[in-house]
Amino acid sequence: MGGSALPQAPHLKRPIAEDPASMLQKPAIFLDRDNTLIHDDGYIFEIEKFAWINGAAAALKRFHEANIPVFIVTNQGGIGRGIFSEDQMHQFNNHIIAAANKAGGLITDIAFCPHHPLSPDPAMAIACGCRKPEPGLLFKLAQKWKIDLSASVMIGDRDSDVEAGHRAGTNSYLFTQNNLDDLAKQVMSTHFPQKTGKAHA
Repeated sequence: MGGSALPQAPHLKRPIAEDPASMLQKPAIFLDRDNTLIHDDGYIFEIEKFAWINGAAAALKRFHEANIPVFIVTNQGGIGRGIFSEDQMHQFNNHIIAAANKAGGLITDIAFCPHHPLSPDPAMAIACGCRKPEPGLLFKLAQKWKIDLSASVMIGDRDSDVEAGHRAGTNSYLFTQNNLDDLAKQVMSTHFPQKTGKAHA
């Protein structure tokens, strides 16, 4: 697949877990957010509508117990289209982080793209390097947290997620199952067999 320009200023949520300096070329799990981790009926931002995808909470716990950092990389074009604000998105993401912690998981960082080609704001309608299938969000997180992309895994429910992962050099999976933890088990046994014993069976 062809290369792409990196975004000059990817939109990243501030880190909420480990110090980046403590993570030296570690593999990681990159997850799409909407309809991979949580149910989304279209531009979700209301906390009262939050609901895990089946197996999502268990998958996050599995990865955390195996000491594998987890990142969310998500297109949030609703910002560019004026459907919700960046602050509203952050509030919703903070709720996801708290719910993950409660379930025994840990989300290390979140990267998002606010752009959308149908935005009425020309600055938000640009052909950016962060909107998946462009790989800019993964590259920026990998640089920031010193992640080995070739040993990492990207999971998402859309072809654009898989393509972004491939462009970034990760092992990429299209989530089509009914239970995310079933795919997490497959990912663990295939790519992290040495860590599988650390996670619950």
